[in-house]
Amino acid sequence: MKNKINKQQLILEFVSVVFAVILALVLNGWRESSALNANLVKVEKSILKEVQRNDSLIRQSHTYRGDLLQKVYSNQNLLLAVSTSDLDFDVNNNSKLVDFFKTALLFGQKEYHTVQVVQEGGDRVLILDNSVFDLKLEAGTLQVLGLGNVELKIPDLNNQSWDLAKATGTITEMDIALVEKLGTVNALIETYLKTSESAVQLVYSGAQKGLMPVLEDLYNLESKIMKANSELLEELD
Repeated sequence: MKNKINKQQLILEFVSVVFAVILALVLNGWRESSALNANLVKVEKSILKEVQRNDSLIRQSHTYRGDLLQKVYSNQNLLLAVSTSDLDFDVNNNSKLVDFFKTALLFGQKEYHTVQVVQEGGDRVLILDNSVFDLKLEAGTLQVLGLGNVELKIPDLNNQSWDLAKATGTITEMDIALVEKLGTVNALIETYLKTSESAVQLVYSGAQKGLMPVLEDLYNLESKIMKANSELLEELD
């Protein structure tokens, strides 16, 4: 009889232990799932905030860059304007203009090996090494127009949501369409930031060659980022 009772006790204790272990595993899994869901909500809110901020900045930059490109295309990008009354020589004298531009430091402290003013029919151009600019005399003001000395106004974009989603593990819980759109935006911004670095180097070097394609690349990338942002925002709503 005693042996029978001991066996029943052992079985009850075993069942109790197994039940306790299963219950602990279920509760632990629920806690982990609950924490992951909470993190997912936080990460998606962070993504939404970052995308909205970036989208506002990139749209402002896109408008500015479009205006800048239009000025360059129409040869209306003003680099220098000097009143002839402030000059102590005749601006119609090309050799005097050459002397002036040798010391004018049109692009900061850069010194040029070649400085020429060349007459082309009724127009004049200024040559600084390999760069060419138009010279105009209007209403008593000497103007230098062309591509160079541009203000890039690169937006301060954040691009941390992708890394945050991967670091917290929430990327595995996200809808696949959201992950794809977030990845597209992340890749475009990475390309945009690298292109911006190239543009900054060209501007600081005073080089004219290659600057226009980089400005156009920035403009086109901004268009793509705006489109990708819109699709991502739709997915987040």
